[in-house]
Amino acid sequence: MRPTAQPMKAHEFRHFVFAFAILFITVAFSAAAAPKKILFFTKSSSFEHPVISWKNGQPSFAEKVLLELGAKNGWEFTFSKDGSKFSPDYLNQFDAVFFYTTGDLCSEGTDKNPPMTPAGKQALFDYVRSGKGFIGTHAAADTFHTGNESQKGPDRYVNHGTNADPYACFLGGEFIIHGAQQVATNRVIDSKFPGFENLGDTFAFQEEWYSLKDFAPDDHVLTVIDAPHMKGPMYDRPAYPNTWARAEGKGRVWYTALGHREDVWTNPTFQQILVGGIKWALGEVSADVTPNLATAAPGAYTNPCYVPLKKIVADEKKAGAAVNTLSAQEKADGWILLWNGKNTDGWRSAKSEQFPKDGWTIHDGVLTVDAGWTNGEAEAQSGGDIITKKRHANFELVADFKCSPGCNSGIKIFVQPDISPIDKVTGKPTAKGSAIGMEFQILDDAKHPDAKRGVNGDRTIGSLYDLIPAPKGKKVLPIGEWNHARILSQGKHVEFWLNGEKTVEFERGSPEFRAAVAASKYHDIPNFGEWVDGHILLQEHGSEVSFRNVKIRELPAN
Repeated sequence: MRPTAQPMKAHEFRHFVFAFAILFITVAFSAAAAPKKILFFTKSSSFEHPVISWKNGQPSFAEKVLLELGAKNGWEFTFSKDGSKFSPDYLNQFDAVFFYTTGDLCSEGTDKNPPMTPAGKQALFDYVRSGKGFIGTHAAADTFHTGNESQKGPDRYVNHGTNADPYACFLGGEFIIHGAQQVATNRVIDSKFPGFENLGDTFAFQEEWYSLKDFAPDDHVLTVIDAPHMKGPMYDRPAYPNTWARAEGKGRVWYTALGHREDVWTNPTFQQILVGGIKWALGEVSADVTPNLATAAPGAYTNPCYVPLKKIVADEKKAGAAVNTLSAQEKADGWILLWNGKNTDGWRSAKSEQFPKDGWTIHDGVLTVDAGWTNGEAEAQSGGDIITKKRHANFELVADFKCSPGCNSGIKIFVQPDISPIDKVTGKPTAKGSAIGMEFQILDDAKHPDAKRGVNGDRTIGSLYDLIPAPKGKKVLPIGEWNHARILSQGKHVEFWLNGEKTVEFERGSPEFRAAVAASKYHDIPNFGEWVDGHILLQEHGSEVSFRNVKIRELPAN
């Protein structure tokens, strides 16, 4: 006998409806919470940048940073160097494609990884135009060069407009050349674009800066670089864009020339800019990308003149040869290199007999303290201060120094490493902080709050820190350029000089000096500044500052 269907009872129906609702909500929530998928593609048919190089099967430095950013923002990254996979079906599984590439990706090239096909290249364009996102950093502009420009000859410096390689038109610009790494200032054009909120009008740091060309007329410029104040013939041109966004069909293209150095990838400013760009490319946030090239960078199409690469290299070597050297006259006058420009000989930590393991780097004849981007507020918290192994009393000291934005550092004399540092809030001895000595203040007066602390500007650049202010009209070169410090100590007499102008002069132990000490944070330190001799110190204060040409000569006591 066939069983007859029984009507569902009321309570059973309610349970069914409830279970269905729960299932529906779960599926809907899972769909909403599904991470956005991003392909990070790093094939290098030309030069492979170390920051995206795989070592022993491990993710590259940049990929490790992206994994951290992905975890924080709900993004799932796929890392690949295989161009043969590019097809409509392969690309459609991703919400955005992220390039850090070089060369003609349709050839096997340097890294020998499988190349794209021309159809795969076209698939990328179609994918983005359909409504997806594209992100490019640094060498993404050094990819698919127009014509024979990979030879880096005069053709490389010519704008081709609509005749440029389709990829250059798609990206919105093309790489020409770069010069020596240096600190350069970037001016923010659109502070409302995601990632640029609260960055201020400018930012700057050490980087390998690309000189670019063939900007798309519909680029929405986000930053321009201050090329006229940079060093090298490749930057002999008006300010030009180096970060932009543009619409590509229904899709979104975002590019920044930043990203060569590892410390750029860990820099909070770069990460904020990058995260904002990724969010926009994914469609997670919206922004106005009205073309603004003509007003943001009116000289963008003025390219530098062609200079043969061999001449550029020779000129850079010639310029670098003069750094950290002594002329015959300097040697005759008794000058020696206090830092030799090569290694840590003659220097140690202020807290031990060894040189710090972290926080200080030596590169191309420059000694740099890179203390973790704490905006100059963390005093001796990373690698810590370094001091000379020898003590000095009567001397003339000179040094070149270069500030980063918001920097705080100093050159101290008569340093006494056995005296406890002073807490900057309480004025009492503390286990942490910078070693005690008289400090030639190094500071970004415009951006660091210390410039407004103290009394009458006695914490500004060129001052005897917390004791005697430098003149308000002192000569200070822009952030990223080398300033010159000179310190004279002879008997009780001390002078500070900044860029050829005297900023401070005093007599140690004089009534005026002792009155200044009594009113300073050092008032509890017996005989402050009146010691017989002491070490010379370069300060780590939580921000990047570089030194070179550090020289000294001993003087008679009077």
